[in-house]
Amino acid sequence: MRYLIAIAQDRFENGRTDSVLLEFHEVCDQPPGTVVVSEAVAIDFDADGKVDFQKGDVNHNGKENSIDHRLLAIFANSYMKMNWTNTGVRRNRYMKIFSEDFHGDGSPNVVQLQLYTCPADGAEVKLVSWHGLFDGNNDGTLDCIVNADANHDGVIEQIDSVIVRSLANVFQMFRWKG
Repeated sequence: MRYLIAIAQDRFENGRTDSVLLEFHEVCDQPPGTVVVSEAVAIDFDADGKVDFQKGDVNHNGKENSIDHRLLAIFANSYMKMNWTNTGVRRNRYMKIFSEDFHGDGSPNVVQLQLYTCPADGAEVKLVSWHGLFDGNNDGTLDCIVNADANHDGVIEQIDSVIVRSLANVFQMFRWKG
């Protein structure tokens, strides 16, 4: 299984997300465990809510280029809107995103976005909320969405589904499935 961990941070502790870190994980059988295969970073230097710098091969084709930068910027800009940010360099809050192909035809039937928190006191990691997109008829299009308050503003509205759909669609372009 492959999955992505996204971590948003407010490193300057000014109330604004300024960096998004991506870790591409793969579960291995021998030895059992999870390996971070690659990483990427997006930074918003001027705190305007838009990424100014990005680094990493997010579509996993072996070369970093403008396509990677654009995909990373779109993903990070959408993730910053979720307001699931850590203060400073902490990593207590993160999103795990993965896809599942129930038909085995190479087309994901489900993309899940799960938000977790890990209290600093060493308590267990806790699933706080999840959002999902489904391809109900296996035509390659995620046509059904289940989401809660994705941007954590206390209201479930259309922008929540826009954020979730954007993250899921870009995640698919990362080609990190399996």
